[in-house]
Amino acid sequence: MPDRRAFVKRAALASAAVGLGCSGGSGAIPTAPLAPPPPEPVALRVPLMEVGATVAVFQGELALAVTRLDPHTVAAVSRTCTHEGCTVLVPTGPGQTLDCPCHGSRFTTGGAVVNGPAQRPLPRLPARIEGGEVVIALGA
Repeated sequence: MPDRRAFVKRAALASAAVGLGCSGGSGAIPTAPLAPPPPEPVALRVPLMEVGATVAVFQGELALAVTRLDPHTVAAVSRTCTHEGCTVLVPTGPGQTLDCPCHGSRFTTGGAVVNGPAQRPLPRLPARIEGGEVVIALGA
C-alpha cells in the first residue's frame, strides 16, 4: 500500500498531465499577440526641377519649399517662419533666399537663417532624387 507522500506526488503529476492535456495539446506557453507593423512612411513626390530652381509644394496645411541644390541633391524645408509663423516666400531665381514678408527674416533654400529676427533654421524634411522626381518623406 502506497504511503501518503507517494500518493500526493502521483496526484500532483496526474493533475499536471490533465492540465497540459486541456491546454490545447501543444504544451506551449501562451504569448501576447504580435504588435501591428509600423505604418508605411508617407512620401510626397514632385517633378524634378532644374538645378537652382525652388518650387512651392503644399500637402494639406503643410507648405514646403523644395530646391534642387545641384544635380544630385535637393532640399525640402518648411515655409513656416521660425520667428512668428508667417509663410516665407519662395525665391523667383537661383541663389535667392526664402524671405518672410512679416518681419524680414531671410533663409537659405536649405533652411539656414541669413538674417533675423528669426534665430532658428526652417525645419528640413528628408528628400532625395529618384528618377525624374523628388521624393519627400513626410512623417518619417
